[in-house]
Amino acid sequence: MLGESKFQPEFNPNRLRLARERRGLTKEALAKLCDVTRRAVTDWESGKVENPPVARISHALEFPESFFFGEDLDEVRVDAVSFRALSNMTSRQVSRVLSHASMLRAFSSWIDGRYATPDVDVPSFEELIASFEDAEPSPVDAANSLRRMWSLGARPIPDMLALLESRGVRVLGLPSDDREVDAFSFWHENRPFVFLNASKSAERLRFDLAHELGHLCIHRDVRTNRNRQYELDANTFASTLLMPSDGLIPQLVGNPSLPDVMELKAYWKVSATAMVRRLHQLRRISDWQYRTWMIDLSERGFRTSEPNGIPREQSALLRQVLALAREDGWRTERISKELGIPRRDFTEAFLGLTVTSVGAGMSAAPTSAPPVPSGPPQLRAVR
Repeated sequence: MLGESKFQPEFNPNRLRLARERRGLTKEALAKLCDVTRRAVTDWESGKVENPPVARISHALEFPESFFFGEDLDEVRVDAVSFRALSNMTSRQVSRVLSHASMLRAFSSWIDGRYATPDVDVPSFEELIASFEDAEPSPVDAANSLRRMWSLGARPIPDMLALLESRGVRVLGLPSDDREVDAFSFWHENRPFVFLNASKSAERLRFDLAHELGHLCIHRDVRTNRNRQYELDANTFASTLLMPSDGLIPQLVGNPSLPDVMELKAYWKVSATAMVRRLHQLRRISDWQYRTWMIDLSERGFRTSEPNGIPREQSALLRQVLALAREDGWRTERISKELGIPRRDFTEAFLGLTVTSVGAGMSAAPTSAPPVPSGPPQLRAVR
């Protein structure tokens, strides 16, 4: 009969590194918290020590002890992610958000193992521009093609978040500690992911979703980091998708004014600055008007917020998942414990997307934004 020790879980040094990176700590900083030398932490993370002081490590990093005994997580690699401005991010910031994405991707797998969610239907750039033969296709062509493929017409998209979720995109949030980072996206095992900075205005979140959708469609399998042209292409895609020329231009009678911008931005559910940029792209306002209006909007606070903005869109998919999970006896505390994710990190990933409070359990926030015509994705348990 085998001894009991054969069945004891082993300490996983890779999970220690991941937890340390999630807290944004250097090895030296962790060493000080644990009252050991930096060399000791290096030995822990290299696997040279079979039984490091897990209780002390757990307390310092605010991770449950069970986290350090799991199998390796399938980590998100930096070269697989489309960051908005990687050049402005420190390596520590990059590691923080990628470790968060790695842990929340485990939650996504937990969802897919229990509930049937919408199939992925995000076309590639090649599929979007297949009909363009005579000219070099552009992000504008790709966005217009996507509108046709998804039968969006030339009207405003009622709910960008619901639209992406209905097409199989898994949208999650960044904790408050990481909200100096913009949205980012990546593909993993044929599942597209978007992580949002949910502290922005509703209009800017819609644009971020459209921007990341552009990356998912036209930059799949392409490393976009530090290449400004890729970001400009994603912005062009987002502007065209949210404000199609076929719908916007017929609304313009004569020379548009700044009060017209306020009416148009409310109709198309975009920020005032995004509408001004779009009018400039379409050559409906001059360079002088563009510069003057941008200065005016900046002085009025439109660069950082959106006065009289639209209601924030909410995640119907996450709300349904959490509701079904509660019915099945899976409250958030039990889910986070099952995954080994600290409850704080787990619940903060939903704040601003579908949750208004975090107490003994999470409560769904009311959705005041209108749903897409086909309705939010409907989930069912996997039998």
